[in-house]
Amino acid sequence: MLLLEEQVRVSGNSRVHYRHSARKVLSPEGVERASDITFHFDPTHEQLTVHGIWRLREGRREDLFKPAEARVIQQERELQQRLYNGTLSVVPFLHDVRVGDTLEIAYTVEGANPVFGGRFSDVASIGYSVPVAHWAYRLLWPDGRPLFARDFGRPGLTHSERRHDGVHELRWEKRHVPATHAEDNVPGWEPVFSWLQLTEYKDWNDVARWASALFQVPPRSKALEQELRRLSQEPTQEARFLSALRFVQDEVRYLGIELGPNSHQPHPPDEVLQRRFGDCKDKSLLLVALLRGLGIDAQPALVNTQHARLLDGWRPSATAFDHAIVHATVAGRELWVDPTLTLERGGLDSYQPPPYARALIVSPDTQGLATIPPPTLQGPSTFVDETYVAPDRDGAATLDVVTTRTGVAANGMRRTLARTSLSELSRYFLNYYAKVDAKISVARPLTVEDDPAKNVLVVREHYRIEKFWSDDGRRDFDAHMLREYLSEPGISHRTFPLAVDHPVFVRHRITLQSGTPLHVTSHRDLVEGPAFQLEADTRSDGRTLVLDYRYRSVADAVPPERISEHVKSLHQSEGARGYYVQLGGREERPFVLPKNYNRNVLFLLALMVFCGFLWFVIVQGGPVELWRKARARTRRRAFSRKFEPVHQGDSAAAAIPITGPRELLSTLGRLRCACGASGEAPQESLRQEPIVLGERQLTLVQWPCPTCARARRAYFEDTGSRAA
Repeated sequence: MLLLEEQVRVSGNSRVHYRHSARKVLSPEGVERASDITFHFDPTHEQLTVHGIWRLREGRREDLFKPAEARVIQQERELQQRLYNGTLSVVPFLHDVRVGDTLEIAYTVEGANPVFGGRFSDVASIGYSVPVAHWAYRLLWPDGRPLFARDFGRPGLTHSERRHDGVHELRWEKRHVPATHAEDNVPGWEPVFSWLQLTEYKDWNDVARWASALFQVPPRSKALEQELRRLSQEPTQEARFLSALRFVQDEVRYLGIELGPNSHQPHPPDEVLQRRFGDCKDKSLLLVALLRGLGIDAQPALVNTQHARLLDGWRPSATAFDHAIVHATVAGRELWVDPTLTLERGGLDSYQPPPYARALIVSPDTQGLATIPPPTLQGPSTFVDETYVAPDRDGAATLDVVTTRTGVAANGMRRTLARTSLSELSRYFLNYYAKVDAKISVARPLTVEDDPAKNVLVVREHYRIEKFWSDDGRRDFDAHMLREYLSEPGISHRTFPLAVDHPVFVRHRITLQSGTPLHVTSHRDLVEGPAFQLEADTRSDGRTLVLDYRYRSVADAVPPERISEHVKSLHQSEGARGYYVQLGGREERPFVLPKNYNRNVLFLLALMVFCGFLWFVIVQGGPVELWRKARARTRRRAFSRKFEPVHQGDSAAAAIPITGPRELLSTLGRLRCACGASGEAPQESLRQEPIVLGERQLTLVQWPCPTCARARRAYFEDTGSRAA
């Protein structure tokens, strides 16, 4: 961007906004981005004037804007959110834009939304994802009229003022603005791009009084009186509150018609009640009208769903909010509820405040922003309990899954069930488990148990697995429901914090009931990082193995200086949240000494080895502790190998270089199996297959591990023969 310039003139209630920019095309992809130009305006109160779109090429300046070819469309950019605002878009179609061209654009939007009563507020972005050579913002303001400004930017922004002919001219400017590089999962309360804020609201009370004039509860209509009579039949104040809330949430659908002033002013409650639809403002005012009619103290509240506590540093402004909720006092309890949510259940004790942090209560008496307490979790909101029953090594196994959700998680699952059939949900769950077990089938239909009073929802699944154990008697287990909370950030060298889902408390328990004895010792792993805590308990009583995992978030973000610590804890969690079970071999092979071996030498060596081993056991804390550590280390290492890169010999691309067939056999003896064993395999068990990849001549060797009988393979490349 060579130039980004904005000029605003405010006079009385009128407002004129002029924008002027120039962008340089540097690549073929840049041709598409630079020529993708759209002008937006609200026809109810704004008028658009396009001054021109010029192309600068080789010193020549030509106007490419052809009004006859431009199209005016009603795009409705928020249509997917079921919001209609009537904004029109002018789309010009530019001819012949090439790499190296500069496109210069100038247009004016005149008019202001009457809902603000002539009060002015504006924001101007300073930082962008591309570098800007020259950025400027100029405001022509009536002299003597109060104005407040605050910049949220980097150093280098200059500011100048002058007065002439009753006009207060203010100018902000910055040159060589570097590009701001985007990072994944930056918290909404962390400012990424620099910007300038301007407002004539002196404080939050000024904004609250403006909003109070919009959110007036009119006299009761006949329809409203009829609804109040129905709700008043509930026996307690709590029951009346919950009945009114669920009526607005579930029986008044979400649909916003936000034309002109209704971008910020709600429709009358009687109109919303008759239509049975409305947006967040409409539903909030309707709920307030019903609650007040029931004798419950309630007020609308304005919130910002993205920036939350970042509002603490903003200048007061009517445009600082994008959502409306309700603040109420019920039976002495302060509540914050969102009328746009659906299928919320449970009593007052189960209601969690929405995660918006700050709110402006719409009342003339409001003096500042209110703090919404953060939601908390005393127990797991989701508990996945998987039980595998494997009676024998070769037969089929069963899997029963019981998923218990409470609170917000139960509400979310209830919404999923409202738009998804049980058969479709069962198909989805079946295919999820089929990623691990291809021969899995539904043993009994999926069932759902919903307790609305306690807001507890239980889903039960039942499966049959034909091939449970692998050929060598191994089975891997994974706390798969924790993956979404334990994924690595896309960018680790960060400038901005990393957002983490919070609060989160989930539990995943895996139980294996085996017909074959399991040689497993109980132990506990704990992984702690700057954002989470993971507990992994392993318990066994011979034929039953229980793997119990608990994940808790401890913060909503990780600061940049602790990202490496966070990534390290994520790596540690990979081994802690996985486990494998290895059954014994089908045949035990006795160890036989050669007949001519010197027994005295054997006795002496055995005595020395025994004494060394005894000393090692004592240092490690005893045989039980040593056995526990060894088993835990082996299982964690085996599980974490699934996340390691390919080792040499595992693929043709990583073939092991050798100089001849003799070196191939000696190299095989050094390759370690996943069971930990190494050693030369009998030559009669080796199967060699020549492979030609272009000019490369490889040998694929396959053989069973002499210790665990696991099928193994390795690629070799005979560099000695190739050189010859």
